[in-house]
Amino acid sequence: MQHKGFRYQVPARIDADTDHAFTYRLVQDDVAWAREHGYGEQLRRAFFKAKEREEIAARRQHMTSAEHERFTSALQGGPDTPTLSARLPAGGTVRTLNGGCTRAARDDLYGDAKAWFHADKIATNLTAVYLPKVMSDPRFTAALKMWSRCMQDMTGHRYPDPDTARADTRQRTAKLGAVQAHTLEVEVAVAEATCARTTSLPATLSRLDREYGAPVREQYAEEIAACNRMKLAALQRADLLEDRD
Repeated sequence: MQHKGFRYQVPARIDADTDHAFTYRLVQDDVAWAREHGYGEQLRRAFFKAKEREEIAARRQHMTSAEHERFTSALQGGPDTPTLSARLPAGGTVRTLNGGCTRAARDDLYGDAKAWFHADKIATNLTAVYLPKVMSDPRFTAALKMWSRCMQDMTGHRYPDPDTARADTRQRTAKLGAVQAHTLEVEVAVAEATCARTTSLPATLSRLDREYGAPVREQYAEEIAACNRMKLAALQRADLLEDRD
């Protein structure tokens, strides 16, 4: 980017709590985290606000609209930029632009960006292949009913599953002020995690993940190995490039 006349600021890594807030889980079972952060709504909101402030500041201080367009083009390519694509094991296709300095960086780090993108998207999207089998398994549905009864006892609401509890909480907190909303969010999230801890739901999920997931991971073992191999090689190349700079 410097060679193209731009200063590129590498985004800071998000902290562990924010990463947790953006990570989807079928059931939340960390009571301490839920007691402090609820479902992580405040963390997610703070992340997006900080990102928006950074983008506005960058545009105001350093770039006109035309310069920002040239910056984006230099970073990832213009309208005619080619894309990388990968068909997911459970169906559907993911794509990303592969131009500009982003392409150059991928080529430097992974060697074969197309092969890396394919392996990475396969290896990190396998759960969707076998999740329907997990959720329809009688062992899972029995554990889920136990969790649901526990939630009714703790919250007074009939939640058939965690997703329903979270959706209802978002709807109810939307009408409240920030403090009240967070208090309610924490209350429901703590109940979800407590009920997970006092029932067999997390253990059942882990057992079924191993049972149904193992054949799928074996089927795509080549892609998983390639993904891990290329990521490790990319880290090593990144260290060399950093030392060279």
